[in-house]
Amino acid sequence: MSNDNKMLSNKAYDKYKRNPEARAFYRSAAWQKVRLIILQRDNYLCQECFKKDRLTIANIVHHIEPLLDNWDKGLEEDNLESICESCHNKEHPEKGSRKKEVKQSKVRIHKPKTNRAIV
Repeated sequence: MSNDNKMLSNKAYDKYKRNPEARAFYRSAAWQKVRLIILQRDNYLCQECFKKDRLTIANIVHHIEPLLDNWDKGLEEDNLESICESCHNKEHPEKGSRKKEVKQSKVRIHKPKTNRAIV
């Protein structure tokens, strides 16, 4: 998926699916400031990949305890971690761009019945 398509997908999610209170939170100056602090704290590295000895650039700040479950921890640094898009999609499959499953069509094979007595 190209960057332009990702931006459109993210905008569509934000506009049509995201909770309005959450949308306001993520657009706030306080969130933008804390988000930058967390990315810098984690050296812009995905912490989930880092635990598996992989170095992956992080571009998302993830709430360990979901924001909608506990608004009080929304800006707490110990509830936030930097993660890559791939890990974020694993954490939230409903938010990621999932590929549509291709249905395999089943083909029935009809074997003609022969009258063996005649053959």
